[in-house]
Amino acid sequence: MLKQRRQAAERVAEDFRKVEAAADEAAMLAATCVSTMIEQRAAANLPVATGLDAIKLMMDATADLVAARRKLMELHGELVLVRNGIGIKGFGDTSECPPAAELDKSSHLRVVA
Repeated sequence: MLKQRRQAAERVAEDFRKVEAAADEAAMLAATCVSTMIEQRAAANLPVATGLDAIKLMMDATADLVAARRKLMELHGELVLVRNGIGIKGFGDTSECPPAAELDKSSHLRVVA
């Protein structure tokens, strides 16, 4: 039974790491896209107002992706509780995740143009 629980935890951890990597990648790509949109508007000698609504939407999407990544960070603590609750000790990354209150004190990323 413990072997099955450990295998289940390993599968979840493997998929979770992939989700975290994808979230990081998506946020980075979105931020790069905002920069590219602004750079290329200038490179094409377009008026400053060109594409502002699209840039704003991309900035909002970037902020949403960063917020999703933050939720994944918070999820670490919940996964530790699940791991402990099913009797698995010392599995994977055993360092404690920072409490949510500590996360709130960190500097917040803001999308600006």
